[in-house]
Amino acid sequence: MKKPFTLVEVLVAMAVLSVFLLGLMQFYASTESVLSSGLDRTDMFERARIAMDMMANDLTCVYYSQSDETLTPFNSSGNSFTVCTIRPEKVEPSAKTNIVCVQYSYQASDNTLQYSHDSGDNFSVGSTGSSDELVEGVTNFEVKALTGTGTNLPALVVLRLELVDKKTLNRMKANPDMKDTIRENAPKREFRRLVVIDRGQPKPDSM
Repeated sequence: MKKPFTLVEVLVAMAVLSVFLLGLMQFYASTESVLSSGLDRTDMFERARIAMDMMANDLTCVYYSQSDETLTPFNSSGNSFTVCTIRPEKVEPSAKTNIVCVQYSYQASDNTLQYSHDSGDNFSVGSTGSSDELVEGVTNFEVKALTGTGTNLPALVVLRLELVDKKTLNRMKANPDMKDTIRENAPKREFRRLVVIDRGQPKPDSM
C-alpha cells in the first residue's frame, strides 16, 4: 500500500502549482496586450492608408488646362482642400463628364476627416455637396502646397494626418465631456504623404 501524501507535501505541491498558474496568467495577459496593441496599430495604419490613397489619387488626377485660367482646379486652407479631379466614372449618371469637384476637410468637433463632392460638371471648388465621414479618430490634418508661378495648381502637396488608436477613440466616444482632455493626453501617430502633381503646369523656381 502506497504511503499517503503528508499535509506539508500537499501544501508544497499547491504552492508550486499556484506559482506556475500565476506565471501562465501573466504570460497570457502580456500576449493579449501585445496582440491588442498590434491590432490597434494595424487599424490605425489602415485608416490612414485609405484616406491618403484617396486624396493622393484625386490630386494626381486633377483637371488642369493651361488655356483656361478661369478654372480653379485646386484650393487649400490649412486643414482642408478642394480639387477638381477626373474620376474613372461619372459621379452622377446625368453628368456630361467624369470631372468632379471634391473636398476634404478636418472636423475637430467630432475628430473626423470629411469628404464631399458635387454632382459633376460644376468645375468649381465651391460647389461641393453634403459631407460624409472618410476616417475617424483624426486629431489633426494639414495640407501644404508648393505653388508654381502663374498658376494656383501646385507641383507638390504635403498631406499630414494625425490619428489616435481605436482604444482612445472608443474612450472619447464613451466620454464626450472628457473628449478634449483624452485627445490631448493620448498617444498619436502621424502619417505624411508627398504628392507630386504633374499636369503641365509651370513649376516653381525651386524645383
